[in-house]
Parts: sequence; C-alpha cells; structure tokens
Amino acid sequence: MTAPRILFYTHGLVDGGGERLWACLASSFKQRGYDVIFAQDFEADENKHNLDPSIPLHTLGRNHIGATWRLAQLLRDERPDVALSAIGGSNLKLLLASALSRAATLPVITYHGEMEWKTGWLSYFSYAGLPLLSRWASRTVAVSDGLAYLLRTKWRAHRRRLVTIFNPVFFPRDVQIPTPDGLSERENLVLSVGRLVPEKDYLTLVRAFARLKTANARLVILGKGPEQNRIEAEIRKLRLEGRVLLPGYVKEPWTVYQSAKCFVSSSNSEPFGNVVVEAMAYGLPVVATACSGPHHILDHGTYGRIVGIGNHVQLAQAIDATLANPGDPAQRRQRAEEFSFEARVPAYESLIREILLEAHIARGEPVPLPVNSETSS
Repeated sequence: MTAPRILFYTHGLVDGGGERLWACLASSFKQRGYDVIFAQDFEADENKHNLDPSIPLHTLGRNHIGATWRLAQLLRDERPDVALSAIGGSNLKLLLASALSRAATLPVITYHGEMEWKTGWLSYFSYAGLPLLSRWASRTVAVSDGLAYLLRTKWRAHRRRLVTIFNPVFFPRDVQIPTPDGLSERENLVLSVGRLVPEKDYLTLVRAFARLKTANARLVILGKGPEQNRIEAEIRKLRLEGRVLLPGYVKEPWTVYQSAKCFVSSSNSEPFGNVVVEAMAYGLPVVATACSGPHHILDHGTYGRIVGIGNHVQLAQAIDATLANPGDPAQRRQRAEEFSFEARVPAYESLIREILLEAHIARGEPVPLPVNSETSS
C-alpha cells in the first residue's frame, strides 16, 4: 500500500525554533517512510540544512495572494493526503489554498507562539479567525497546554478539534554529558539562545547579568533580530562590553552548549522552549522565567529554577545560585529525552493516522500506511 503523502508548509526556513522544528519534522517523516513535500514562501538558509535534501522543496513567492494561489495549485497537482502549516499567516493561507484547490487534502494548522498574532495582519487573522479556521481544519495543534488554553479561551478555537502536541526537539544522540564535578569546574559561562526579539526579553537578562556576584562570569546570547541595537546599547550603558557577547545566529550551537555552565530563558512569552530542552540534553542547569512552556519542561521547578517574568533581581539571584551549584546533569538529560524526536514524533504520526482514518472511512476507501513507520507493524 502506498505511503501517505504529507506536505509541510511555512513562510521560510529562517532562524527560529518553529522553522527548525518544521524542517526536522519533515525530515523525520521522510525517514519514517512517508512521501514528503515541503513548501515555503521565500528562500532562507538558516534552517535549510535541517531539511532532508531528498525532499522536494517548492518556493511560492513573498506575495501573499500569489503564494496562496500557487499553494492551491501545488495541492491540486501533488494531492497530498495531509498538509501541515506553521508560523505566522501560513495557517490562514493553507486553509484558503485548500478551499481553492478543491483537493481532498486534510489541512492541519499548528500554533507555536502566544504573541505571534502581533507580527502582521495575516498572523492576526490566523488567530482572530480561529472560531472559523479551527472548524475548517481537520485539527488545530498547540505546542503546549498553556498555548492550547489560550487558543481555547482567548481566541475561541474549536475544543473538539484542538490538540496539544509538545514539540519534538532534535539534539545529537551521541553527546557525552559532563559529570557533576566536570560541570562545576567549567568557567562561569552563562548561555542563552533565541531570536533577538522583544518576547525573549534579553534586556532583563543583561540587567540581571550586571547584578551577578559570581566572579569572572560571561554571558553569550546566540541569535539575531531587530532588538540587537537595543541590547547592545544596554550592554554599553551597563559597561558590560567584553563580558556580554552577541555572536549572532549559529546553525549548530552544540559546541557552545558543551562549554556553558548555565542556561537562561528570560522570555516574557514562551509557549514551549525548544532551546530549554536542548540545554538540558547537554546536562546544563536551566534558569527560566515563569512562562508556560519552560514551566512545564522544568516540571514546575523540579529540573531547574523558575523566577518571575521581567524580574532581573530574582533572575540574577537564581543565576548566581545555579553557577555555585549546577547540580546533576544526568537527571536533566533524562528529562530532555522525554521531548526527543524519538519520543514525540509518534504523536504527530498518531494524529495523521487518526484524521486519515476518519476521512477514508467517511469515503469508504482503504487507509494508506507508511512503508517504514516505526509505529506500524
């Protein structure tokens, strides 16, 4: 029986956690025996290396109307069984394209951010239109329980078609985590990873770092974005030049994780937190603000320290305490394994099998199964 054909769609493979996830998830489905197609609005290199080169990549164009029309043509020509969209206005465009194509493709829309609706008018209508869009889509996926609650209560998503699937996070399987003594002996390097955008609240992190009592500490923030000038100005204002570094976006940050002693997530909005899982996979202790995603990943403080959002005094105290006693890396690695691709991709597979089963039963057709799926026998 032929494998299901799955189309993944997003705006572009830029330097974001959701974009990285979409490339890795498409590649994982390809490896599991699915027939995979990838569509994007525009070319971007930052996460393209995470997409399996054997997957056909279609670039639709930056014009929203043109991209939606070409996506409809792609659905009509390729006839995927399921299409999944993510980030910004991609959800709205997928549903419009699905209607225009008149194909039997089952659309699944996914939501990755609490503040994403602020990034443009299409993004806004992807959220404001949820009372209708979530009924139009076969399923609506939220990446955390906190985000699902927000979509349900604030944006009135259809409850019966709304599901939570925690992000599967890629990290090298052969990484050697440090011993407790080895971690304690590292230099006092504090690491944060993410786009330089207001939601990450790096200004609070820089202010917290300025209050540290730990000697010879350094802070490295990996990422790029529109807040860079403001962050650099704060660094100069607090006379932290040379101690706080902004190297930019790094495609493979693994070597930096292996050098750091502590990881910090200072976000004021974080529905999941892929980088928190990545840091824990390397055994790093985590200090995070009380956003829903890190709160869940850290099991409400069991696996890391949680402080108030925007509170640079609490954040500084927690970082000092963590550098003084970084704890047991093995426990954090074990927790990170619960969010690995091996652990979480089957939830997406189950979702796809479920909606295919519903559709094929309704049409009286046989259900196609993946030829190499780890979840099939």
